[in-house]
Amino acid sequence: MRKLLINGRFLSGDPTAVNVVARELSTALFEHATQHTNDWKVELVVPHTLVEAAHRLPMPVRSLGRLSGIAWEQLELPRLRNEGVILSLFNTVPLYGRGYITMLHDAHVMNSPESYRPLTRLWREILSRRAGCKGNYLLTPSEYSKSSLLKHRVGLRSEFGIVPNGPGNVGRADPDHGVFDRLKFDPAAPFCVGLSSMLPHKNIKVLFRAFARPELAHINLVLFGKAAREDFVASGHHVPDNVHFSGFVTDEELAALYDRALAVCVPSREEGFGMPALEGMARGAIAVVSTCGALPEVVGDAGLIADPDRPEDIAAHIFRIAEDFEYANLLKMRGRARAKTFTWDASAAKAFGYIDAWAGQA
Repeated sequence: MRKLLINGRFLSGDPTAVNVVARELSTALFEHATQHTNDWKVELVVPHTLVEAAHRLPMPVRSLGRLSGIAWEQLELPRLRNEGVILSLFNTVPLYGRGYITMLHDAHVMNSPESYRPLTRLWREILSRRAGCKGNYLLTPSEYSKSSLLKHRVGLRSEFGIVPNGPGNVGRADPDHGVFDRLKFDPAAPFCVGLSSMLPHKNIKVLFRAFARPELAHINLVLFGKAAREDFVASGHHVPDNVHFSGFVTDEELAALYDRALAVCVPSREEGFGMPALEGMARGAIAVVSTCGALPEVVGDAGLIADPDRPEDIAAHIFRIAEDFEYANLLKMRGRARAKTFTWDASAAKAFGYIDAWAGQA
């Protein structure tokens, strides 16, 4: 029996989309191996500082070494290379040795360098190029990400595998409607949902311009996440009165927002996948996304696509679904149906298809 040793350092990070994917796919790989194959033994390998967090996942855990953080990953994890295949699911890889499999979620650090601090950008690019060097293998969640990474000469076309994401826990969570009381917000009034981020490639400013238009004056926008109204105002943005900021929300609160939202708005100029669009569709919110990145690839004909530089187009989409019930209901049904085609078990099956082939070449 071969061993698949998953780098569990993602458990030390914030619950970003990348870390959510690492958690979900790790569990799915273990479950898929248990239920569908006898060829692989899957273990989550962590530094001693993450053992408690690792045991919250329903899979075998191994504690390794005395170090922690990046030092553990770079100096102690590589010791296991001769024992099995080391898989990292969150844009990182040991610099020493070959034969690693890494999931690079996107090429943001090269396509949108202005979104990163200089040292972070340098380190991320070093890791990306190391992950794609000869003798290593790459997984990525979309055709767009694969093409983008290859454009920057990261990896070889023959050593790439595409493994789409499934919905995160938001797609399964029981909704917590208390979020509306906390926000002092009437859920009966029409509203849309989006991620609040100051990162330039997230392009939130176009939503401010769209919701400032007179046709959307009666429709609210709820932005969830770290960035607050004051952050945008301090950066020179005009934030309309119908834009509300929830701060961080739980999965259950976000589920409640999606359940009652007209749309989930993702106007990004760069996305390796677009988890909010998928999770929103899974819960019945219509995805209104930009023409950029993997977003059209994810939503297909189940969502609405707009030029990220044309707030009038975003506003027109939202106004129509607010006014045309039959049209909106058709899109909601299409979105739910499309979201059901993205499952973590299917992702795990695709991943094992690549891992089987690559392990035979090692």
